[in-house]
Amino acid sequence: MKRLLLSIFVICLSMQSPLRADDTAPHKPLDSPSEVMPWQAVGRLDLGRFGFCTGALISPKLVLTAAHCVYDKRTGKTVDAKKITFRAGYRHGRSAATRSGKRFAVHPDYTYGGGTNSYSEIATDVAVIELERPINNAAVTPFRTHRKPNSNDRVMVVSYARGRSEVPALEDGCNMTHARANVLHYTCDIDYGSSGSPVFVMTHQGPQIASVMSSVGTRGKREVALGVAMGPDVDRLVRDLNTRNAKSKFLKVGSSRRATGVVTSRLPQITN
Repeated sequence: MKRLLLSIFVICLSMQSPLRADDTAPHKPLDSPSEVMPWQAVGRLDLGRFGFCTGALISPKLVLTAAHCVYDKRTGKTVDAKKITFRAGYRHGRSAATRSGKRFAVHPDYTYGGGTNSYSEIATDVAVIELERPINNAAVTPFRTHRKPNSNDRVMVVSYARGRSEVPALEDGCNMTHARANVLHYTCDIDYGSSGSPVFVMTHQGPQIASVMSSVGTRGKREVALGVAMGPDVDRLVRDLNTRNAKSKFLKVGSSRRATGVVTSRLPQITN
């Protein structure tokens, strides 16, 4: 199989050069109450001095995001879950609900790579954060997860990012073009701060999360966004958090298949 060189940009926020030189990114700011209402279960995941990522509720107490968001890029160790703050539907300093983290579970095969990482690291770049208290708010409805989309399926992404950290933005109409193992390639335009953002497919039950954005890179001459597919491994993280001792603040149990693949370079994590 042809080898790819991928630049991995951790979409949590530093003043790095932009991923794209133009200002034509197809993002629609969700700047009014009516626009943000269907998406209020997406929130900004504030990481203290480590900047921010994006996350989405998949139950009243569980937030789905990228695994690298819960790691200190300098030490390679996990951060304190209690210093993570999820702000559901955050807009201009206000949130539909705000909760601190309690603990989190990371994919059992994930190893934080720092400056470089393998294709299999991207395939396992997913985590679930348990909140200190559930968000029981009728206006904040958690999303269901969905299995891997088909090639050329139309998808949507809701995210926070550099230059749009105060309002979530919707990109509707990008596509999933390629899949290898659990890594999905998208045409979506993502930037620093978008790590962990949900990729939605529309179903007859409404939008459902098909994957979590991890990074960006290039395939041939084309820039791609890279997402982690939903599936049994994510289901397992949820099950572990629902059944394991609540005193365990970091869960990384068991092991699953480790894919082999392309050596990649990670995008620097964004800091404030």
